[in-house]
Amino acid sequence: MKTINVTRIILITLLVGIISTFSTYAASPAAVAAKNIREKIVNVVYADNDQENFPTEGTVVVLFTVTDEGKIDIKKIESTNTEAENFVTKKISSISAKDNVYPYHQFYRVKFQFDQN
Repeated sequence: MKTINVTRIILITLLVGIISTFSTYAASPAAVAAKNIREKIVNVVYADNDQENFPTEGTVVVLFTVTDEGKIDIKKIESTNTEAENFVTKKISSISAKDNVYPYHQFYRVKFQFDQN
């Protein structure tokens, strides 16, 4: 009876170790993809090519997904300034994420801060 309990404990420990190893390797590409899409969006929004319409102040938080076609689908947007919200919406809508591989239909959250200098 004691041998059976020890065997069960060993098998359960091995099973937990194997499952945790698989989940660790599975999470890494998703984390890298999330970082890449956030960086891409931040770079597009803060680019200097549209300085005349660049908001002077405000905070915008965007919750979005990437569709199967590689388009950014804004699910929710919160802002303290309508001008900043419109600017971010315009910039994000122009982004195509088709060139990279992202987990589609995963939610991403990005916060933008515009400060008057």
